[in-house]
Amino acid sequence: MRLIDIQIRDFRAFPGAVKLGLPGGCNLLLHGENGSGKSSLALALREFFTLDRPFPRPIEPYANVFADPTTLQPLVQLTFSIATGDEEIKWQTSLPHPLEVSSDPSKPIAATQQQRETLMAVSRCSGFFDYRALLRASLSSKSVTLPEQLFLLLVENLLAGFRVKVAGGERSVGELWSNLQTKAPKYRYPTDMASANREARRFDDAIKPFLAQLAAKGNDYLKYFPNSRIRINLDYPGSSFAKSTKLLTGKAVNLTIEFNGKTIDGHQDFLNEARLTAIALAIFLAAVKLADSDPVNPDPLRLLVLDDVLIGLDLNNRLPLLELLRSEFPNHQIILLTHDLVWFEIAKEHTEDWASWAYARMFEEPLGPTDPMFPRLQRLRPQVDDLTVAKGYLDGGDLRAAAVYVRAGYEACLRNICQKNRVPVPFKSNPKELKAEDLWQAIETFQSERMAAGKGEFLDPALVPKIKGIRSAVLNRLSHSGASSLTSTEVGAALQAIHDIRNSKIPFS
Repeated sequence: MRLIDIQIRDFRAFPGAVKLGLPGGCNLLLHGENGSGKSSLALALREFFTLDRPFPRPIEPYANVFADPTTLQPLVQLTFSIATGDEEIKWQTSLPHPLEVSSDPSKPIAATQQQRETLMAVSRCSGFFDYRALLRASLSSKSVTLPEQLFLLLVENLLAGFRVKVAGGERSVGELWSNLQTKAPKYRYPTDMASANREARRFDDAIKPFLAQLAAKGNDYLKYFPNSRIRINLDYPGSSFAKSTKLLTGKAVNLTIEFNGKTIDGHQDFLNEARLTAIALAIFLAAVKLADSDPVNPDPLRLLVLDDVLIGLDLNNRLPLLELLRSEFPNHQIILLTHDLVWFEIAKEHTEDWASWAYARMFEEPLGPTDPMFPRLQRLRPQVDDLTVAKGYLDGGDLRAAAVYVRAGYEACLRNICQKNRVPVPFKSNPKELKAEDLWQAIETFQSERMAAGKGEFLDPALVPKIKGIRSAVLNRLSHSGASSLTSTEVGAALQAIHDIRNSKIPFS
């Protein structure tokens, strides 16, 4: 089962209809400037699936405030690809939420019982995380301490859909927490206090073992981030109702941080933003992973929606996060949203040969001088291989155009070699300014240093003269204006040389 189409109408930032297709149930990388509507898209998906928010949950409070009230019909419609075909499920005005169970059989429903059970299964092993939740995991607000804030984030958000064993079957952490909040004693009589505290112990017994698993998995994920040197521990002493106030006390998860083997007090003031972000992401992703009861089965739908959660990470930590997602969540359908255009372009280039990603941009379009901005989606076509285009121009006799695409393919090939093999390259504030000559010189230096260290050849020695031939026979002459002295033989040889580089073993020995 995969999500293949999203339709939103009159919802939050959308004063009209927007449709986003996900061909084949692919992952999505979406860029949108602040205010363009990407967070409204993430909110629509979260509110469609989440079980940690109370019902009834009508869609009307989420209606766009600028839409024409005479035609206002907020809608979130998702289309799923299942074994028997495509299936649409709607969250719309005048109908209950698809996850809501009606006690009145005479009232209309938004989803069948089977559809509802399917959506609940998706919810339990999916994750929705945004920069607001990220801040809650790292920085305390003025009204509560960080341990209490982290506790609420875990039980109300990150772990809410996780199923735990209790007497009589299974319950979600969110259900247990909601139930516990209703069990406050009415009186201070011993029987009332004992009854309420039995519920508190029931909740504690369910959540404590899971926190140990969560910390262990989170530590595994922190290893993906370079030089994090962090270990985490999550300690939950337990909750109880105080006789003096009849209020629940102990709502706190103490996050202990070890950095370079030393326990850090007040880590939120000691660690930099990148490490705080890495900790929050590791805890969140660990919770999502552990919530999946059948991780090796690729058939069930699992969603992972990340909305601008990379704002605290530099580039050195962002690319490892992509590798973490690729390695640890191969069966999740990932929707990654960002406002950072430079990062979008880098991530797009990094994931293009993974074959499971689609790309889109969201932007605001002015409808009139006094009308609200309208979000639009621009579908980006899959990247066409530069060498395929070059071959087409070569066959058509347009040597200069063919050489332009050969140069683009050559630069992309060198960039890919450097990226995958961690070849140090010159720093550029804009990575797009890093040219082919910079990349080739970095590879030559890397090759020399590797040989001097006795680690063997980095490139196949037979490829080096071919690469130099591309530079002298095609690239240098292409850079001159006026009539081109290129020949079809030279361009064809350069094209074949890049194919050979792509197909070679690197490191060679």
